[in-house]
Amino acid sequence: MNKLGINNNSKFFQLFGYALSIISVFQVAKATVLERNNYEFIDINPWSFTELLINYEGGFVRRGFIGNIIFQFDSDGILFDTLYFVVFINFVIFISLILLNLRTSSLNYFQKLLFHISIFAPFNITLFGNFYSRKEMFLINFYLLSLLIYKTNRKNLFLYSSFLFGILALLIHEGVALFILFPFYIFLLKKKNIKQRTINLFNFSMFALFMILVLYKGNTQIVSQIWSSLSSEDIVLINNLNPNAITSIGWGVLETLKTTYIVVFSGSIIYWSVFFVMIVYTISIVLDKHVTEIYIILKNTILNNKEFLIIVPLFFFTFDYGRWIFTIFYLTFFTMIIFKENTINNLKLTYNLGFYVVISFLTAMPPCCIAMESTQVSSNYYRIFKSISITITQFLN
Repeated sequence: MNKLGINNNSKFFQLFGYALSIISVFQVAKATVLERNNYEFIDINPWSFTELLINYEGGFVRRGFIGNIIFQFDSDGILFDTLYFVVFINFVIFISLILLNLRTSSLNYFQKLLFHISIFAPFNITLFGNFYSRKEMFLINFYLLSLLIYKTNRKNLFLYSSFLFGILALLIHEGVALFILFPFYIFLLKKKNIKQRTINLFNFSMFALFMILVLYKGNTQIVSQIWSSLSSEDIVLINNLNPNAITSIGWGVLETLKTTYIVVFSGSIIYWSVFFVMIVYTISIVLDKHVTEIYIILKNTILNNKEFLIIVPLFFFTFDYGRWIFTIFYLTFFTMIIFKENTINNLKLTYNLGFYVVISFLTAMPPCCIAMESTQVSSNYYRIFKSISITITQFLN
């Protein structure tokens, strides 16, 4: 109970958080599995949609693992309906793992609700149609599952699963795996008192596979063969999308660096810096610690664990800053709550908390490329309200 007489573990806070999660699942279902038979409609990001269709039909190639699974399990020759199903199931797993990690943490219900309303939370990303169809969602799920295994104190299981998830992560997206995911795995392996020789083996194995994937980066011939493996319905749908990620696997280094140059020197680097600050700010609000305290914790962790410095080059050689910031937040936040000892004893209903709520509900971070031509915030909230109303009406009738 806090000074205002509000119970931090009130069931209201718990149910509110669950409600936001359910709405998030409904929104993704509406954009994916409920539209599986609509061959003229797509409501997920064009780039992520086509990136998930990269497969091994033209030979082994980086980032083709998920697309190959979709290709192998598809039954009608039209891949995009199976893709929708995979995206939806992966998001349901994402929500489930978040709830399980929060449930096994020391956070009280109010702290958990503060997470659920943050700009990085499932409700926000589904509200604005961002991130949930991206490949890094699979990698975040691997890590969230690893954290649950970490908490069981089954040392060997955590070690073996780290190797398995590391390999799968590289096959899904080698860049995010090496430059973001692996530093966190190395950090946990050290915290688990895994022998340095075994950690070195992990590093060597993952880097070796990364280099193999670099060699099989793809070219225009493989792009052509992947296109040939798609059905006419898929091709018609993709041709209406701009840009698409299938052609990108044939890009050279100079093409990638050119896009990064545009992002860095377009003036938008300041914009992205705000979202880096939002990572620290969000964690400070949820954990009820001052921003400077969270900053010092993160700084000292990086200085004492130099493997985190490998994250920096990712922002020089790639340009999907929103995706990387989103992934870093989830890995950082859920790692920190493992080692958090105390919950909030006194709920601080202050100006900062009110500001946090306003920012959370009115701010959206794009996955990349700052072109804020999306619909207004109010329109997105109205869309959710309308969808729920129609569903309830259909159910009652």
